[in-house]
Amino acid sequence: DGVFYTRTGNLLTSLAQTLFYSPTVFNYFSPDYTIPGTTLLGPEFGLMTTGTSIARANFANTMIYTGINVSGVNVPVGTRYNFAEMQALAAADATGNQLLDALDYKMMHNTMSPQMRSTILTAVTAIPASNPLARAQQAVYLIMTSSQYQIQR
Repeated sequence: DGVFYTRTGNLLTSLAQTLFYSPTVFNYFSPDYTIPGTTLLGPEFGLMTTGTSIARANFANTMIYTGINVSGVNVPVGTRYNFAEMQALAAADATGNQLLDALDYKMMHNTMSPQMRSTILTAVTAIPASNPLARAQQAVYLIMTSSQYQIQR
């Protein structure tokens, strides 16, 4: 159904990844793309520009805070992240440490730097502990849009 494609396709096109239209068998990444100013091969950087970095933050915001609501024949009911587990952790620990421990493990394989953790923890604890959903959403959004999350070493 075109409704699902239109809703998701528009988001992904802004990331230079048009749904179902990969330009090569290597997906959206040219295997021989060289990072400008270096001799390093970095296929994923062929798509990462100043424009797509903003589009990635917007995509993360949509998926985390509203999801994609679609309806129609033969389409999913919608796509969104289920925050139940992270919301429970945020509710159980007002310090935010259990939430960040879990997200560091699940999203970053325990590679979050101390500086990043401190910054995110400050932002999370600025939200009242009585709103664990907002705390969980804030933490996931900040991790997803961070340079440490988007660049693997």
